[in-house]
Amino acid sequence: MNEKRPDLSVDENSVFREMTMRICGNLDINAALKSCMEYLEHLMPIDGMSLHLFDKGFLYVQTIAQVINNHSSSSVKIGLFGNKEYLSEEVRKCTHKSWNEMQMKAVDIFNANSYSDFLTSRMLQAISIPDGCAIVMRLKIEGNRIGVLAIYSYMKSQYTKKHASYLSLLHEPFAIAMSNAIKHKEVVKLNDSLSDDIQYLSKEIMLISGTEIIGAESGLKEVMMMVRRIAPIDSSVLLLGETGVGKEVIANTLHKMSLRKDGPFIKINCGSIPETLVDSELFGHEKGAFTGAVSQKRGRFERAHKGTLLLDEIGELPLSIQVRLLRILQNKEFERVGGSEPISANVRIICATNSPLQDMVDAGKFRGDLFFRINVFPIMIPPLRQRKEDIPALVDYFIKRKSKELKFKAVNPFTTGEIDRLIAYHWPGNVRELENVVERALILNTITNKRDTLTQPCYDAFLWQPRVVQKTSDGRVEAVKLDELIALHIQRTLYCTNGRIGGAGGTAELLGVNPSTLRTRMKKFGIERIQKK
Repeated sequence: MNEKRPDLSVDENSVFREMTMRICGNLDINAALKSCMEYLEHLMPIDGMSLHLFDKGFLYVQTIAQVINNHSSSSVKIGLFGNKEYLSEEVRKCTHKSWNEMQMKAVDIFNANSYSDFLTSRMLQAISIPDGCAIVMRLKIEGNRIGVLAIYSYMKSQYTKKHASYLSLLHEPFAIAMSNAIKHKEVVKLNDSLSDDIQYLSKEIMLISGTEIIGAESGLKEVMMMVRRIAPIDSSVLLLGETGVGKEVIANTLHKMSLRKDGPFIKINCGSIPETLVDSELFGHEKGAFTGAVSQKRGRFERAHKGTLLLDEIGELPLSIQVRLLRILQNKEFERVGGSEPISANVRIICATNSPLQDMVDAGKFRGDLFFRINVFPIMIPPLRQRKEDIPALVDYFIKRKSKELKFKAVNPFTTGEIDRLIAYHWPGNVRELENVVERALILNTITNKRDTLTQPCYDAFLWQPRVVQKTSDGRVEAVKLDELIALHIQRTLYCTNGRIGGAGGTAELLGVNPSTLRTRMKKFGIERIQKK
């Protein structure tokens, strides 16, 4: 408690001049407030002084600056109402009515437990002003209500009309100071946000996939027809297809054709993030939310504001996160980990998966309500073995792209016969496998400086060599499908026999099956016969 004897004989003009100089004399609002409090100690009892901002709906009060017994504190945002009251229309009407009725009085004196209005009562309780007395001045800029200035004492019934008159002189300087402080914080926040985005997007650019659609008028013609129809609409899209078919490229195209094309395109691979970090990656976290959270972090939803968010491998999301994702899709709002303030989610959602989501729903491994929410417009992307007519164009594209990336001279390392073999191959790894084959061919061609680098027998080294059974980092067991192994074995045997099926030393004899049986299986797996060289 301040024990200095107040001097009520000070001229009001002197008070206005001195306080205005102190308010405007420091860009740091806390420092300015502390300087003002040091002067006011000579005029009135004062143990604390603070500036508070109301949000537009009067649901939160934010302490912009506060000095108690000459100690400053940082900005804090607190909800004015509990969950039930938050939803109550009656409370909202009462709050607005309370404020409107007070507009005729800019300054009020309040004593403990005798607050004359609902809003101030809530505000003083929320910011933990001592149970003594307070003078509250309501601040407005150009008719807009922005907040209050509060001066308080631990002792009861300390303030008089003279004290209130001193404070009423300072409405405009404090309103301007508060407005400037808010704008300064917004500029700092925006600058931090932009710096954060630049750093984040710089990393994303290094990892960004190609956006050119090879086969848009051939093997992917039906896919592109669907993309053009749904792109301008904000509905959720579910991209389905095997690993490596180009789901991310299609997602990029959807974004670039949409009305959100000028907004960010943010992606996250739901299967590559540890379960304990998925919440933070998707929704962000507040400083101190958990051990290691040394600063506030914006999640992918927040970064994708007014843009598109790609949730790749959505089938890998833990059930607990699926619940939160469903709420966001329903309510268009989310909260950071450790936070309580709802954040608007103006985001277009694209999901991608190679998992059978309907089967996962039936097995209880994926939420049915979330599946129906994201399965608004499914697009099935065919595997490369079903659009082999695109392989020559894809090879040309990857030669140009990889040559540029590797700083190689763009020379086609494939002979006509090798292109035929590429077309005949089963491609269990799809477009991604073809890309890797082209890259390895370019590297070997550059090292040996020979155009026949990929001729038999070293050609086999370029084809997919699967790990038949393996454990993932999270302990799950993954196995190559039996049909894929059979198709691959037939494919490699055909290479060794130059495509000969029957006769002595032919593929059928080597595999121990009848030639007609082999042809049936080749047709089943989409394996084309290789022409003899």
